Amino acid sequence: MIKLLRDFKPAFFSDENISTLTHLFKTQGKHVWQHDDVKEACLMLGNKKCAYCEVILNQKSTYLEVEHFKHKDDYPDEVIQWSNLLPSCRHCNGAKNNHNVVDEPIINPTVDIPSEHVYLKAYRIKGIDTLGKMTVETLNLNDIDHYVTERCKVGAFIEEQIEKAEDKLNNYRSETNPARKREIHKVIRAMLYQCQKNSLFAAVSSTTLHDSEEYSAIRSEMISLKIWTNQFEELHLSSLALRLPSSK
Repeated sequence: MIKLLRDFKPAFFSDENISTLTHLFKTQGKHVWQHDDVKEACLMLGNKKCAYCEVILNQKSTYLEVEHFKHKDDYPDEVIQWSNLLPSCRHCNGAKNNHNVVDEPIINPTVDIPSEHVYLKAYRIKGIDTLGKMTVETLNLNDIDHYVTERCKVGAFIEEQIEKAEDKLNNYRSETNPARKREIHKVIRAMLYQCQKNSLFAAVSSTTLHDSEEYSAIRSEMISLKIWTNQFEELHLSSLALRLPSSK
């Protein structure tokens, strides 16, 4: 889970439209959130991923579901309020179900900073405090089939890329030519791209990367050799912002 920025408000969510659609829901039970503009806005908000577990949406078995953070049946006046909508996968939306987030709060990634409430250990999300623990429990974020196994694959990819980067850097060190510099750049670029906010399980990837002493050493040496680019540094810093703690 990463912090999401609700720093835009689509034109669809005008006061007039919200009033009309809320009335339709309350009087006729219309699924007023099932609108292409709402779905597109939610996808943009979540970087095309589930706001909770970070699976990429609208792929096989991960179709977008518009999630009401405050359940629509308990809080009908917020059924189409932009501030109450999130992109979700079916697993997270189903696990959360009609959980009352007012009585038993969970992390709202557009309001809270997830890294202050959860940490990553052995590819499992753990709660630091009551808010984090309730979030993990409510959303079943450590389901083996849906999450833990897939997080392991993402983490393994980062670890493999780090090993490749070490090899390519050794090659460059032995013969500093443009072809070998391109080789190390290709590996670093692929590794850092996997740790950006629009990537699958970006928090896991970023944590794996920035917890690695080997990666830190690679970056330091590339900087000293003047082959660490400004683009790499921007990607490095943006991924660092997504990192989860490794302990409480």
